[in-house]
Amino acid sequence: MKPDKDTFYKNKTDKKTLPHINIEELINDDTWDLFFKLISNYYKLLDNQLEEHDLTDAQRTLMAFNILYGEITTGCFLELIKNGYCNYIFEFRFSETLKKWEAIELAAIIDQARKIYFLKKTELETLITTYEIFEIYHHYPEFNVLDNAFFKIINFQADKIKRYIQHHIDEFAIVV
Repeated sequence: MKPDKDTFYKNKTDKKTLPHINIEELINDDTWDLFFKLISNYYKLLDNQLEEHDLTDAQRTLMAFNILYGEITTGCFLELIKNGYCNYIFEFRFSETLKKWEAIELAAIIDQARKIYFLKKTELETLITTYEIFEIYHHYPEFNVLDNAFFKIINFQADKIKRYIQHHIDEFAIVV
């Protein structure tokens, strides 16, 4: 079902970290277009001297989701660790917020990856190059299982996140 203008809550409070987005731009069936519209506006805010800690938990979580998606789809969990995003994904309240958004399966994968990461943190953080990651990938079959699980559930979980955004748009943007 395509959302209409009444689906989105119009936030009357002007918060400096919430971008103004035209309602017609939000009425879109494509999940990834909605994510891109919001995230690109957050990066514009950050480019204009806002600090990341000024963003809301919802904004930071959506940005973290984008990072997670990009890292896993172009590499794997080991790639995410190599590129230094492990603290952002594993130490930030990322999975708790995903649970609130009803992306329970994705949160469970993140929680499992977090456990593996913290058990092997010292060893994993010494990985420097992509070549080294692929060379030792077989030493971490548990990440391979999580990578595969991620690909099986990601589109369904992304749709859940989209529905959360549509019903709580005031956490993400000011609709004009």
